[in-house]
Amino acid sequence: MDGRALSRGLRKKCPICGTGNLFTGYFTLPDRCPRCDLEFEREEGYWLGAMVVAMGITEAIFGTVFVGGMLLTWPDVPWTAFLIAGLALNAIVPVALYPWSKTTWMGLHHAFVTTNRDETTRPH
Repeated sequence: MDGRALSRGLRKKCPICGTGNLFTGYFTLPDRCPRCDLEFEREEGYWLGAMVVAMGITEAIFGTVFVGGMLLTWPDVPWTAFLIAGLALNAIVPVALYPWSKTTWMGLHHAFVTTNRDETTRPH
């Protein structure tokens, strides 16, 4: 396992070379790293892993708020407030985590899968 790749991904950097500021807009990631030329989207459906990362963090936050809030307010649990908070959390957190989840997924992927030299060079 390559801990550097994961660490770089968690810090929103290229998992291979560590270049930061990869996003040209909040939702816009270029096709390749400007420094090492790593192709970010390896295949169709590659970003499904990033979606899993965002969903996992979102549901962990939701579960913590829900269970913690329920335990703190038992037996008079404010269910309507929990419904509103849950809807807001599940709508806002994935959007807020969007760029981070993509680079984190790339870091996870490259931490466990060795990158070939051919993957970081454009075909001529």
